[in-house]
Amino acid sequence: MLYKIKPIKLFLIISLVCFNLFSCKNRNTETVVETKAEGIYDSAEFQDFYQKYSTDSAFQMEHTVFPLEGMRSMQDSLDIPDPNFRWTQDNWRLHKPYDDMNGTYSREFVDFAGIVVEKISDTSGQYTMERRFRKLSSGWHLIYYREMGRY
Repeated sequence: MLYKIKPIKLFLIISLVCFNLFSCKNRNTETVVETKAEGIYDSAEFQDFYQKYSTDSAFQMEHTVFPLEGMRSMQDSLDIPDPNFRWTQDNWRLHKPYDDMNGTYSREFVDFAGIVVEKISDTSGQYTMERRFRKLSSGWHLIYYREMGRY
């Protein structure tokens, strides 16, 4: 036997269901609190290290983990990246302070599980460079470097 629901009761049931669905959705969005946590890269300790790393060549060599994991830039379209490549003290070129070249380059820092990732790219986004810094027992160190190039 089919049970017949009167139109007014059907309207009330549908209204209640819709009301419950929308009220649940509203409750969930109200509990979301947007927080902006400060990254490690904003700390005075890291900023002091970063400034000294960029300006003091002896400090830079002491605070780079050699042999350093990373990548050289591709010289041409036939170049194949070497997955076993490591920077050594012999092939290292000292890094200078960041210069945006009048807006040609932009820089971004990301804090990823205690590792500070620095990405520098040109305005087109085709040429990029990446460095990763980590705090070890003897202070902050560069632990990865991908040379500026097209990847």
